[in-house]
Amino acid sequence: MKKKVLVGSDMNVSLFTRAIRNILSLFAWYSPWKGFRVFFHRLRGTTIGKNVEIGYMVFIDNRRPELVIIENNVTITSMCIILAHDLSTRYIDGMESIGTTTIKEGAFIGMNSTIMPGVTVGKSSIIGVGSVVTKDTDKNTVYAGAPAKKIKNI
Repeated sequence: MKKKVLVGSDMNVSLFTRAIRNILSLFAWYSPWKGFRVFFHRLRGTTIGKNVEIGYMVFIDNRRPELVIIENNVTITSMCIILAHDLSTRYIDGMESIGTTTIKEGAFIGMNSTIMPGVTVGKSSIIGVGSVVTKDTDKNTVYAGAPAKKIKNI
């Protein structure tokens, strides 16, 4: 569920905390072992289940990593972006769009895909390479494209 809040309302996170999260991101991006990448994303505040595989250079929201939930047995391939906030609305109405982004159990996110804030990727869904997911996906389906559209049921 997306909500809008005033920009600046998340300033309760100190600059020091943000700096630490950004440093941990670097370790998460380049660690040679997938277990280390998951470990560093967890340290940043992201909820990550068991048997999760995260590829190199996966960007999980820098401002609100605690709003990203990745369930068990998920695979996120390299260079994906998972967002929980959107500052572009700031230029329209002075508000920041924020939403919990959830990737359900058994999902597969193809390389270079973007998951927008407030989206839920359905259980055992496949997101094709280079997709931009702007809306919730159904379970056991394949989505691809920009914006991502349903291709078929599994």
